[in-house]
Amino acid sequence: MRITAVQYAQKSQEICVLPDVYIRLKEMLESEQASLNSIADIISLDPALASCLLKIANSPLFNFPREVDSIPRALMILGIKEVHNLINAYGVTAAFSEINPKIMDMDKFWEISVDCALLTKFLAKRKNIKNSEGLFLAGLFHNIGELAIVHNAPKKVQYCEAYNSDETPWKRQQDVFGFTFAECSAELLTLWNLPEAIIRPIREYNFAYSKELSPESTLLYITSRLAIINSHLGMYSKVNLLGKHLMEDLKLTMSDIDDALEFCNAEGMAIMSALKVTG
Repeated sequence: MRITAVQYAQKSQEICVLPDVYIRLKEMLESEQASLNSIADIISLDPALASCLLKIANSPLFNFPREVDSIPRALMILGIKEVHNLINAYGVTAAFSEINPKIMDMDKFWEISVDCALLTKFLAKRKNIKNSEGLFLAGLFHNIGELAIVHNAPKKVQYCEAYNSDETPWKRQQDVFGFTFAECSAELLTLWNLPEAIIRPIREYNFAYSKELSPESTLLYITSRLAIINSHLGMYSKVNLLGKHLMEDLKLTMSDIDDALEFCNAEGMAIMSALKVTG
């Protein structure tokens, strides 16, 4: 009998543990009683988290005119909601920092994930799609379910990763597991109590061709494909993979796509470095 997406997500929690500082901060941020100073104090005690936060705050994701040079200043400028998103990014990526690179190409995995995050945020802002900040995390975590599965089914994951121009990654995943990695991503993020606004597009986006979905989910369908195209130049065609009618639904043009790719290619390595997901 096949293991379900939920079961793989549950199994992974025994191995991939969220950092203590992440859990403590998440509780504080959700209590709505913590002061900015108390939050800043806890962040400052974790050099990796503090560094991550400052690097991203000073990246072109935000384009602040002056350098953000302290955690209290980052909290004041970014706001609690954006800091919460960045802490989520740090916590989930840190939980999967010990994956054996011999089992799968972690650099390629994070390249595609960060590309998807940047593409999604860029196009969401350009087209005024709501929750562009949360959509950055939806893009970043859209495939995190693969890391939840790889410990228990490495050979199956390796087979799914060996896709080519004749077969898409999502088709292989569905054939091998009976679900896509995105479905496992949604289940894992649900177990970790991330916001539903982040999880819903991940749960839905692969059904964009067969169902009428929200703009957020439709956009993630397009950017997840675009990230694959960008990481495997020449393997897939934009015209065939992105879905012309889905682009029309969001009023996206090829000029928008090219601008998003230019931004993504310019900033991808900096964001990977900030999240410490580079090799």
